[in-house]
Amino acid sequence: MQDSKKDTTKEAPRSSQLSKGRERFLAHVIEHGFEVGRRSPEDFVRHFPPTIIMEGLKDNAKLRADILVQATGVKEKVAIKKSWESCADDLQIALDENETNATAVMKIFQLDDRVRYLDHKALWSYVTEGEFWKISPSRQKEYAAAKSHMAFMLQRALEDKLVSHQDIVEGITVEELASRLPKSELGKIIKGALECGKRNAPFTETDLLGSMPPDVLVNYMPLFQVWDAIIDPKIAIEHGYTNKKKADKVEKPEAGTDFGTMPPSPATASNPLASPAGLPPLDEPPVTASEDDLNAFLPPTSRGDEKSLLGKDDKDGKQKSRPKTPPPPLPAAAAGKAVEDPSTWSQEFDEDTEFVDAADLLDEEPTINSKSGIGKENII
Repeated sequence: MQDSKKDTTKEAPRSSQLSKGRERFLAHVIEHGFEVGRRSPEDFVRHFPPTIIMEGLKDNAKLRADILVQATGVKEKVAIKKSWESCADDLQIALDENETNATAVMKIFQLDDRVRYLDHKALWSYVTEGEFWKISPSRQKEYAAAKSHMAFMLQRALEDKLVSHQDIVEGITVEELASRLPKSELGKIIKGALECGKRNAPFTETDLLGSMPPDVLVNYMPLFQVWDAIIDPKIAIEHGYTNKKKADKVEKPEAGTDFGTMPPSPATASNPLASPAGLPPLDEPPVTASEDDLNAFLPPTSRGDEKSLLGKDDKDGKQKSRPKTPPPPLPAAAAGKAVEDPSTWSQEFDEDTEFVDAADLLDEEPTINSKSGIGKENII
């Protein structure tokens, strides 16, 4: 009878019956860690000593009693009356005195109950302790267990619908797959694509991973890359197994924001193209030079009643004009001869005409070169 009981104890369910995919995934991953030797019952009890286990079971007296009865030999009627604190003390004493061990505890505390009653983030911390995805391939035995464990994680995540085939392919990228897969594996993918083409069916990520399942994928991809691209962001963070948060999204401008209507920023050394500070508004007339300033650059003969260069009227609506200032009179000797009207010089000069400065006429004898032929030799 006793042997029959022992055999029943060894038979632990290998398939989770939990309703939620994220819970089933966690239960299976913990169990698989034991199967491949990545984790041990001693590791689990180290993370979850009797105090934490029994506190998690504080509302389930029946399961607390079952653990005590099978692990320590306490009578069931006695064990079921004990508080969770008393149960924790008894189990810890039994472990310390080698009256039981972690393996016996884990056989009773089965995979679904671990997830039902213990904190999920703490369970994930236990699963990921040691960062197995960073193990060097030179540590062959540990590396083989790590590869098997990671392939199992990917497969269970697909089955429990935590990720899709598209998530896996997008995480790793087609370019990375093409650069790392050997020709034999690429040949299988191409063959699968051709078969889909013959059926006029699209070749999807599901078809691609059908030709290259997770246990093949981890043979050619670095484990840390699979972890960083898929397991950590798309499983652990996305489904709340870790305290990490999703990466913050880049802030986008609010709806209706028009960058073209933003006020110009002052010009700086780092932004020389910005609008300089102090520019007048566009609806104000620009500051221009006065008519007097412009006429000062004209030759003397052009200063008179001609229309202003600016073409503006004064306040009375009349054309602005400078007072007529004729050049100095010619010497008396030349007064009797026909002389052209100086007011017409500016209109009749040839291209080679030389203008005479008014100051020169006052200080020296005038030398006038014009079509009239009056020159220095005609002056007495």
